[in-house]
Amino acid sequence: MGLGNGNGDNLTAAFIDRVAVIRIEGRGSFKISPPMKQFIHKVMDERSADRVVIDMSDCAGMDSTFMGVVAGLACVIKSKPSFSFKLINLSDKNRKLLVTLGVDRVVDYSMSSTDEERDLMTGEQTGEQTLEPDFANKLNAAKTTLEAHETLVDINPANYNKFKAVLEFLQDDVRSLSEE
Repeated sequence: MGLGNGNGDNLTAAFIDRVAVIRIEGRGSFKISPPMKQFIHKVMDERSADRVVIDMSDCAGMDSTFMGVVAGLACVIKSKPSFSFKLINLSDKNRKLLVTLGVDRVVDYSMSSTDEERDLMTGEQTGEQTLEPDFANKLNAAKTTLEAHETLVDINPANYNKFKAVLEFLQDDVRSLSEE
């Protein structure tokens, strides 16, 4: 499957026809959010696929950063009619997490996969890669985390009180890292 980074959260991406398939093993977390976001933006910029499918079969859970990044990507992609983005094979636990923060309102998802998606998953893959977190780039990680939480508040103002302290901490973090 590609080498893990030892912490159990692993992200691999491959192209099958015109579909970018991302698989998450372990948790969808703040660690793997920046490389996932960069990869999907690159796919959109280079038009190397028409669809992004995130396979959540092996995803044990998600943190708020990951959900905020997914929500942000979903909102960007909605403005590009030629492009689609979907989470598939969501567990009930992960679906409930999306609902808790209101991410289910903006993200296309399903608890299973269609026959077409199943065929896709077993199709001929090209360019499989493990998307490694760049731990050296603390500013990028802090900005990604801050933007993710701002997105969660944008899509559901009720999230503001949940994340007020986190937002303040992250704003300070981004500010101090920018000055380094």
